[in-house]
Amino acid sequence: MIPIAVVGMDCRFPGAPDKDAFWRLLMDGVIADSEVPSQRWNVDAYYRTDGAPGSMNTRRGHFIDNVDTFDNDFFGIAPIEAGALDPQQRLLLESSWRAIDDAGIDPRSLTGTPTGVFVGIMSSEWSNLQILDFAGLSAFRGTGSGYFMTANRISYHLGLIGPSVAIDSACSSSLTAVHQGCAALRSGEADTVIAAGANLILTPALSIFYTQPGLSAPDGPCKPVGLGANGIGRGEGVAAVVLRRLDDALADGQPIYAVVKSSVTNHDGRSNGITAPNRRSQVELMRRALSLAEVEAGQIGFVEAHGTGTVLGDMIEANALGDIHKTRRGEPCLLGSVKGNIGHTEGSAGIAAFIKACLALHRGVLPPTLFGDTANPALRLEAQGRRLAERRAPLPANTLGGVSSFGLGGSNAHAVLESAPPVEPPPAGAAGVLT
Repeated sequence: MIPIAVVGMDCRFPGAPDKDAFWRLLMDGVIADSEVPSQRWNVDAYYRTDGAPGSMNTRRGHFIDNVDTFDNDFFGIAPIEAGALDPQQRLLLESSWRAIDDAGIDPRSLTGTPTGVFVGIMSSEWSNLQILDFAGLSAFRGTGSGYFMTANRISYHLGLIGPSVAIDSACSSSLTAVHQGCAALRSGEADTVIAAGANLILTPALSIFYTQPGLSAPDGPCKPVGLGANGIGRGEGVAAVVLRRLDDALADGQPIYAVVKSSVTNHDGRSNGITAPNRRSQVELMRRALSLAEVEAGQIGFVEAHGTGTVLGDMIEANALGDIHKTRRGEPCLLGSVKGNIGHTEGSAGIAAFIKACLALHRGVLPPTLFGDTANPALRLEAQGRRLAERRAPLPANTLGGVSSFGLGGSNAHAVLESAPPVEPPPAGAAGVLT
């Protein structure tokens, strides 16, 4: 498989307005949760401890700040149109611009180029509210809504002519977007790709939905692989990465955070229910990713798991990983999940895990995973070749890592990443990075 370089990134997650703040939050072991802000909805109107129909069983979540701010003049958008845009569209425009700039590229230089845009998104509560307001429905409200516009808006305002696709595979949406972006680069359909994900919690709708089948954590945070795991804690986030073929990135002297050696997707097929994970499908997914990357399971230093903190999900994922790693020799595979810090960010969950893994490879250390007070001994992690990353763990040079993301309806994604190759410093007077 043609290796793909991650050359730029940007993110906004709860408690972290940029990637450096996100890294500090991870390394410091911060849980970035709070009570539902009053600007979103009146939590007292929907909260009930018994989770009765029409109610949510938690008062808490993981929220990002200032989602209503936007520099519309910078992007050449009139105030009346900007006010009608889904805030996820606005956040994605900003994050994509910053990620391109982080890659050492002038975003304006990409105009007219076959740059692809792939956005993972699983809900758009703003759009639902706008479209159902029939009397107030306008042209700007129409174009300010819809999943498709999250990708198309980026392509339009940057003048990009490559593929532009929004992807909804539920919780695996944004890692699937990364996968599709890598595929576009490998096929030659694009020379540069922006892969992104977004999620905002603007109404209690999904919180009520998660409560009814017992998927919601009453106390708020996710506790992946923890003994006290009791469900999903919802989270928000927006993030974007810039991808290029490794040879092109090296030739242009771009910064490289990590390298995608392989990425794969599949579906659970029949399981115990449409929302129940399938261990066999997860095993097949990871084995195929390892095969395409031409590496053995024993070479994987860590896996950033999906890790929702639901009893069923944790058990199936832990057992699937055990099937992959139980015969390895030497050091066990470290197991982590970002959801303990920022919650389950749904449509942006996969890219949150992906960025954490890229930063860990770039900085040579895996942040600790937050799982509550005690790990779940029933998962038998160490007996099957895995160890919970409960404290900071230094990573050796040339580390390999995996990232998993599993969708609520059974659509799964997995990627195998590698540390960036060592780069010789340019000779004195050499040209700088791509501009």
